[in-house]
Amino acid sequence: TLVRQITGDNASHKVSYGTEAGQFQQVGYSAVVCGPGSIDQAHQPNEYIEVSQFNAGHDFMKTLLTRLSA
Repeated sequence: TLVRQITGDNASHKVSYGTEAGQFQQVGYSAVVCGPGSIDQAHQPNEYIEVSQFNAGHDFMKTLLTRLSA
């Protein structure tokens, strides 16, 4: 809910890569996987993220910290 409030994205997304999130969910924790960039460029030779994506990730983290410390 917190991440959805910060990002404004209320959709559920499916991805074709693995994380440990499912293991956390199996034992009762909610898990959110998020980060800047596109999986299309990740884990490839010459992987990159756009500066705008980096800035959006930075802004997300600043907002998250502000919300958690309130």
